[in-house]
Amino acid sequence: MTRTLTTNVSNILAQDEVLAFFAVNIEFPSGTLRMWTGLGEETIDSETYTGLGNLIGISKVEESEELKATGLELSLSGVPSSLIGTILTDSYQGSPVTVLMGFLTESATGVSIVADPFTVYKGQADTMNINEDGDNLVVSMKVENRIIALEERRNRRYTEEDQKISHSTDDSLRFVAGLNNKEISWGR
Repeated sequence: MTRTLTTNVSNILAQDEVLAFFAVNIEFPSGTLRMWTGLGEETIDSETYTGLGNLIGISKVEESEELKATGLELSLSGVPSSLIGTILTDSYQGSPVTVLMGFLTESATGVSIVADPFTVYKGQADTMNINEDGDNLVVSMKVENRIIALEERRNRRYTEEDQKISHSTDDSLRFVAGLNNKEISWGR
């Protein structure tokens, strides 16, 4: 994915030391969850993200010049019990997930976000695992690229019955069954 970096980001990348962060936006059907790898609340693109520090884990984001679906895995440890019910009951599969990357600057007053965080990954929630070892609860979510839909088989046919599933009053395919073994002479 080609990205155009802003002047602010280019200036940060030219420095000897760079402080990077990630922000994750998951659009569950029951509401959107926004979190970032810093501390406290921060506003990114007019949305408030909750800082969870190192409680968020993001696997390596892969890119390829080939047209192929690459996924990633998000993990969240120390999940509050109030969120477990939502995780267990929400229909999360297919929910949009966006991972942003940005940079921080340090000053005498603290750390602040450099403008223009950019998208490093967009995909859809696939599967979720919950692991509990008594003291710690870790939720892992596999996120698949939207290109994965190209690999799925489509079990649709060009038949009248199949067309009626989507459009009950459409009769446009009513003659298709009769064409199956019909001999058509061209050029006579």
